[in-house]
Amino acid sequence: MEPSKVKERYQALKHQGPTRSLARCDSTDLIPQIIPQNHINVHSNICSKAPEDLFDNRSTYFNGIDDDDDSQQPVSARVSSATITRQLSSTSLNQSRMSLTENGPLRIRFRPVDLSTILPMKENKTRTYVNVTNSKQKDYFNLLSDELILSILKYLPRASLAAMAQICRRLRSLTYDPSLWCRIDMSRKHIETCYLRDVLLRGTIILKMYQTTVHGNSIYSPNRNTWFTKLQFLDLTLATISTDCLLSLISACRSLRKISLETLILNSLIFEKLALNPQLDTLNLTMCSGMDLDCCSILTGQMRHLRYLNLGWTQLSEQCLHYICRTIQASIEHLTMTGFRQAMTDECVENLTRRAVRLRVLDLSDSSLITDKSVTSVLRNCLHLEHIAFSRCYAIAPITYASLKQLRHLNSLDIFGVVDQRGLEKLNSLLGSSIILNQQRFSYVARPTYGVRRTAIWGLRTRP
Repeated sequence: MEPSKVKERYQALKHQGPTRSLARCDSTDLIPQIIPQNHINVHSNICSKAPEDLFDNRSTYFNGIDDDDDSQQPVSARVSSATITRQLSSTSLNQSRMSLTENGPLRIRFRPVDLSTILPMKENKTRTYVNVTNSKQKDYFNLLSDELILSILKYLPRASLAAMAQICRRLRSLTYDPSLWCRIDMSRKHIETCYLRDVLLRGTIILKMYQTTVHGNSIYSPNRNTWFTKLQFLDLTLATISTDCLLSLISACRSLRKISLETLILNSLIFEKLALNPQLDTLNLTMCSGMDLDCCSILTGQMRHLRYLNLGWTQLSEQCLHYICRTIQASIEHLTMTGFRQAMTDECVENLTRRAVRLRVLDLSDSSLITDKSVTSVLRNCLHLEHIAFSRCYAIAPITYASLKQLRHLNSLDIFGVVDQRGLEKLNSLLGSSIILNQQRFSYVARPTYGVRRTAIWGLRTRP
């Protein structure tokens, strides 16, 4: 409504006095009810049933309305969002409650609003309202200790933790706690190197990246080039990662204990960085490529604490294979050297068993050139052997395997593809019940996952 019309209506109503006695508080009037000066109770003509405390909590101050007539002034006026400055003459409305001076503020008492006339209401449903201003709601979550919150957060996935870190500073510091990021599973995902760097900087100890694709060439930040992670168990089986990115990842590790680089492309620089991890005892190099004589010299010369080594189906030259067999560390206990069909010979097996006297598991499957002499070398040098595999070694006579009964600790023998079921029954009768035939079809040496436990690497559980 325009100000001129408001003023005209105000002039018409100010001499009229109260028109009706309200049974309830009404919010539809454009202009509040006018209270004459002679009324003692200022609320009597506004709402006869409303208590005085209800109006005391709904008051405000603003400048009054300038009126041309110096006679009787109203005690209430329409409240709007605009600031209207008008001159008021001195009028005494209620000596006990309100006082008004010239050019002074006028205290306005507001009537409660009935929201049922404004908001629609569904059928057969009652609406309840909560006074948010006066209610004292407590944040019980913030009253919890950090230990309790951490015990709750450990059940959340990593994506939820990243979202909670953006709420407040306290949750950010709690969600970055190393105990929540020590076991990470990023299998079958596409990630950037910056995200991988952030995860490692949060104190990750166990990291599974099975079939993970890493985009980028380096995990180092341009402003921070020297830092080391707490990573101890790393699974990069069947991962898609560039050689430069792999080199930067290995360079940031000094506490590695077990690592799987299955199917990756390697070079001598990567082996030099791996040798800087003195606690490294498990290395899975199945189906890796790019290994030359320098890599083999670092493998056998500088990694002195290796116990589990898998070189199955690696694209090693005959020279590299012979070098490894001559210089392998005596600390090796589990060794897999499968797939060297035209490179592995009886001489290699003799040198190998003479060096690695602590062997407990040996897999020489798919070696087509080895003969009965290799079995004799194993009997003479590997006295602590518990499991051995000669699968698809066709140059060895089946009856020769019966001599393996002399090994006191031997409990399993795998000779898949060598004899038929009838020959297995006869050989089983010769070996006795203490040795089980054809128990494991595939090698499990140094591999992070084997069997049905696909959510764990080397027996340690991970979480996505």
